[in-house]
Amino acid sequence: MIASANAAADASAEPFVVSGEQSELSAITLKDRSLSEYAQWQKPAASDSRPSSDYIDNFARNAGDALFFSPGVWINGHDAYEQRLVLRGFAVGNRQQRANAVVLRDGAPLTDVHGATNLREIDLLAVQRVDVFRGGAGPLGYGGENFGGIVNYVSPTGLNMLAGLRGRVDAGSSIEGTPGGRVHLDFAGVSPSGVVDYFVSATGGYESGFRDNNEMQDGVFNANIGFRLSSNFKTRFFFETVYSGSELAGGLSPADAAADPSQAAPPITLGPLFPGGPIIEFADGASADNFSRDLLVGRVANRTQFNVFGHDFDARLHYTRRDLESPQIDFIGVLDETGSEWGARLSASRNLQFFNIDTTYRFGGAYSTGEQDSNRFENDDGEAGFQTVDTRQKSTNLNAFFEAALRPFKKLLVDMGAKFIITDRELTVDDGDTPEDARFTGVAAKLGVVYDLFEDVKIFANASRTYEPPAFSELIADNPEDFNDLDEQDSFTYEAGVRGSFNDWIGWDVTYFNSDIENEIINLDEPETNGIGSTLANVAETTHKGFEVGLDIHLMPNRTDRALTLRNVYSYNDFRFVDAGSIGDFDGNRIAGIPQHVYRGELRYDETGRWFAAVNVQAVAGDFYADHENAFSAPSDIVLGFSAGWQLTDQAVLFVSGENITDTNYAAGVTPVTSQSTVNGRIFTPASRASVYGGLKYRF
Repeated sequence: MIASANAAADASAEPFVVSGEQSELSAITLKDRSLSEYAQWQKPAASDSRPSSDYIDNFARNAGDALFFSPGVWINGHDAYEQRLVLRGFAVGNRQQRANAVVLRDGAPLTDVHGATNLREIDLLAVQRVDVFRGGAGPLGYGGENFGGIVNYVSPTGLNMLAGLRGRVDAGSSIEGTPGGRVHLDFAGVSPSGVVDYFVSATGGYESGFRDNNEMQDGVFNANIGFRLSSNFKTRFFFETVYSGSELAGGLSPADAAADPSQAAPPITLGPLFPGGPIIEFADGASADNFSRDLLVGRVANRTQFNVFGHDFDARLHYTRRDLESPQIDFIGVLDETGSEWGARLSASRNLQFFNIDTTYRFGGAYSTGEQDSNRFENDDGEAGFQTVDTRQKSTNLNAFFEAALRPFKKLLVDMGAKFIITDRELTVDDGDTPEDARFTGVAAKLGVVYDLFEDVKIFANASRTYEPPAFSELIADNPEDFNDLDEQDSFTYEAGVRGSFNDWIGWDVTYFNSDIENEIINLDEPETNGIGSTLANVAETTHKGFEVGLDIHLMPNRTDRALTLRNVYSYNDFRFVDAGSIGDFDGNRIAGIPQHVYRGELRYDETGRWFAAVNVQAVAGDFYADHENAFSAPSDIVLGFSAGWQLTDQAVLFVSGENITDTNYAAGVTPVTSQSTVNGRIFTPASRASVYGGLKYRF
């Protein structure tokens, strides 16, 4: 199963140049191939690339399912279909959908101009791979504004897919008889001249959900068409339409989650304050309030590459339209947002000899702007009633960057760069003439080295400074009609690691990182809302440090007819308050919401071209605090799953997968609070029950 190194290895000395249709974000992967195949594996950054083979044989519901084997990534479920990507612990408890990582689709931002990310916009069946750069040492043309790093979902094209029509049907159920499934079709091809290629896909899905008020239905259309007009000019257009309708069951208190994890969030009440006193109801609960989220998205993007004046230019444009309607609990109301954004990015790179040193440099900039009407209405049993908020939100981002990679001698690569960033937020209330505005400016910078210790073993180290402005939703978390006084966040990180392989039997990637953060934004709870309502505050000083480990062991090397592979991913998370300031006596406490130890693994056996079978596990251990007081811990858990597949004919593949097969009642997500003993918060999202899904893939 391990492929030998190919021509892409020749590009490894050119950190910004990759072969074929791979983007410059391409990183490394340890699965089934030699590390030296990947042109980017010499970047001095913690990175990996997750191919679709990681998840394609499972019933992968959500965008985060593609990152099971990505070290340093934690998926925090805020509902069955509402996931937050948490890289290195940043924004672990944020309710505002703020991205701690820049999330891209084919290099164009999925994270909107206001700083929010909705992963429901991703259809994993229309993704070829996911590139992940953790921290601030990745390509500055895409990152630097977010602490966590960069996540890029890359589409298939007609150049890397077999021509023709393919279909797929999935169906299954949980142990409690809650069915679900999806249907997918895609079509790819290349014109006889090779000038034009195309890929088109459509997916529709339905899940009844094992909890009350938890149905989901969605439909996604993706297409791209590429034109290679000459050896020096090519362009590709991307089109996407997404509809997602999800009922949201809401979080549960520890007692409710233990007693009946299938229930939706019950009403929020206060009292009785004395025996026989009245009970005050603040909100009706998820079912009565029709807690849900309906999202409609249209996106068009273009990437054009050409060479002029000895430079390789990369120009990108995107336009996105989003409509969102979300009935929430009573005291929030019905949220109705409609808006659009557009953006452009241009970069240029060149390889040259600089004082007889092999050098690659790249420079460029980006501009994006967008507006949305953000309105709220009273929640009348799930319907919009009297309007309570009428605002218009506008955001603008502008940045410029320069980075360079030098090879002063054969075994050493030096990578450096800097980026200047301006973010403007503007809030207009009731069509007023004097909008409130806030401007945030920052600088991101990096310096890293990679040293070839041996032919297939490399060590790397880097130092980076990262800047992150508050998202729009964070600035209005206290009051939707007024900005709060949140400041931008700054982080300084140093990290070091070693990656390599041995005789194509073992591949590994080990990274240690330490980030010192000023003004990290965290949630502060409001006791009367049972952990559902919160405000936000800057923490004077925090630290995030830990280890990220990926290890693949091929237990049957040098076999072409069969393979037995053990895959391992481990993360050690040590995230703490250093100076909590006025928010509480938390100095030295762990930042709640993420386990101290996370292990994921898979043992898979393949009979090449015939069948495969695999078992997988996720285990968490150590401290898993649910509150910043560190007085209340979420339980540790071990979750088991399996997958198998059979090649029925040259055109048909049958597969089956099982999730949580021991039916463990555990928390798929935790929203931390300041003091759980005070709040008794509804901070747990129960994970799905034991379930089995099967499917059939057919190539026409």
